Amino acid sequence: MRIAPLFRYAVLGVGLALGGCATAPSPQEDALKSALERDIAPQTREARETIARQDVLTQAAFWAKEYDKNPADKEAALALARIIRTLGNPERAAEVASQALTLYPKDPGLLLVAGQAFVENAQGANALDFLRSATMIDPTNWHAYLAMGVAYDQLGKPLQARAAFNRALALQPGNPGILSNLGLNYASEGDPAMAERYLRQAVSQPGAPVQARQNLALVLALQGRFEEANAMASEDLPPTLASKNVDMVRAMIVRPKRWEMLREE
Repeated sequence: MRIAPLFRYAVLGVGLALGGCATAPSPQEDALKSALERDIAPQTREARETIARQDVLTQAAFWAKEYDKNPADKEAALALARIIRTLGNPERAAEVASQALTLYPKDPGLLLVAGQAFVENAQGANALDFLRSATMIDPTNWHAYLAMGVAYDQLGKPLQARAAFNRALALQPGNPGILSNLGLNYASEGDPAMAERYLRQAVSQPGAPVQARQNLALVLALQGRFEEANAMASEDLPPTLASKNVDMVRAMIVRPKRWEMLREE
């Protein structure tokens, strides 16, 4: 009946013996421990705030390392998803954001970047749930409405797309990107006059993207106004390339009502 107490004392005795034999870690062990702690610990707040001043590739490497240390780090996941999307890898950006959303399902930043990435990967159906959730959490998020409009256009739902674009425009009046997308929406529906109206508004805005002017050139050419189209295209393209693009559109328009035929092809 005395076995259990003796056993306990024996264990304690081993523990005391080991404790008595323990030695201080060597300098090499201390250095290894410090290196491991640096590799595992996140960067300081100052480092995270100043990284934004670096070039895009440096930022991507920084946030990739931070994310690898701790995939549950919401800030690192969001920053990495955004930078990967900027670098042109929407599939990976959507993956990172979607994984983080399993832990932070109501984070508007993660919802937005996931939706945008799916849209840029031509997966409008996958994008819509994320974007709707983003707008429910923040009804002033015009970026989400803009992406939602593109998603609806991808799904062949121009009226829903137009409603989303108009909602974005109400929140961000005069935004050339929104105006350009509205113009393309009308163009795809065979209304070149309305398309031209929005695209002209887009190109008149400060900082209008090159693509807005090229879209306007296309709409002008599709209306048979080739000289205007060529002049618009030449603002951003070499004259020979601009003329070539306009000539391609000219060749497509072989008879009246060609616009409607193009929509069906």
